[in-house]
Amino acid sequence: MTGPIRKDRAARRGEGPAIYTIAELADAFSITHRTLRFYEDKGMLRPRRVGNKRLYSNRDRLRLRIILDGKQVGLTLREIQEYLDTYDLRDGSYDHLRRALDKVHHQRLLLQQRRSAIEKSLAELARVEEIIEGMLAEPQDPDGRGDII
Repeated sequence: MTGPIRKDRAARRGEGPAIYTIAELADAFSITHRTLRFYEDKGMLRPRRVGNKRLYSNRDRLRLRIILDGKQVGLTLREIQEYLDTYDLRDGSYDHLRRALDKVHHQRLLLQQRRSAIEKSLAELARVEEIIEGMLAEPQDPDGRGDII
């Protein structure tokens, strides 16, 4: 890539926070433009607007990573939004930080409970898998009359 496009991207990323277009951010996370607009409509991402263009900052990129990771582990959009709110600690007041810490503790507890449930499910699936494999290893009755080969 050469010419003005490369210089423009280099200028945007060279000094201060990086800036990403909707296409660049969507490609980086293998998602659609529509997905990014959805999260924007929900207030989870706040790209800067320049004309018709959406310009996403490093902050938006981090928030998107948190959103996608949250979805991956089964969090609802509301839970993800609460989690994102903990990253918006601008005022730094004691009460605000205390609420943020409480949210983080709550989210961690939820994830630990989900992990425990997943581990139990995996153990049960392994047990059932062993039973089925054992049944498949036994001699079969091809005509269903009770005689084993």
